[in-house]
Amino acid sequence: MPIHLKKAINRLMEQLIALSASVEDSVKQAVRSLEEKNIQLAEQVIKNDEEIDKREMDIEEECLKIFALHQPVAIDLRYLVAVLKINNDLERIGDLASNISRHSIKILSNPIPIRSSHFHIQEMYNHVQPMLKKSLDAIVNLDVDTAHEILKADDEVDHMHKDIAKKVIEEIQNNSDHADTLLYYLHIARHLERIADHATNIAEDVIYLIKGEIVRHSIVV
Repeated sequence: MPIHLKKAINRLMEQLIALSASVEDSVKQAVRSLEEKNIQLAEQVIKNDEEIDKREMDIEEECLKIFALHQPVAIDLRYLVAVLKINNDLERIGDLASNISRHSIKILSNPIPIRSSHFHIQEMYNHVQPMLKKSLDAIVNLDVDTAHEILKADDEVDHMHKDIAKKVIEEIQNNSDHADTLLYYLHIARHLERIADHATNIAEDVIYLIKGEIVRHSIVV
């Protein structure tokens, strides 16, 4: 790899790691805002999403610049393609964290005699958070084994999402006056499930980056 290309890719990785740290923190704070009934914290997550969007655009521009200046091929080209895809997944996770915060604000602004623990939101987050963290660790360490662990964990999150949906619907039937507020819990569970999906996408892209295997459709190239 030419030295100038290597330096450019190293800078790109530093940007991606910084973005991933911000995204991980946003998800954590979004869920925390609901659990701690902290509207100000939720509002801060929403505000921080603008910075995440800016970082995502900066990384995309840097990738395009590297394409234009260095015309990478083989493993270097595959690396940049993976970075572009991971960058997009991270930005979407940031959006989902912001959406969770918006729903938290609506729940906290219209209190009902039901806590998020009733729907096991925190428990679901406790399954999603390690998936997200491991996906980011897999990027930093280029670790295929960690990436494969994430693929195996996604099914459990899907089951938890279905269980929460069932509980929300049952609660709406018993407490229809608060149907709108109750549905926000379902939206939050859905957003957490989508975050797990994006973590899985990142893991798949890490595997592609390192081994050239497309595992999304069980195809090896």
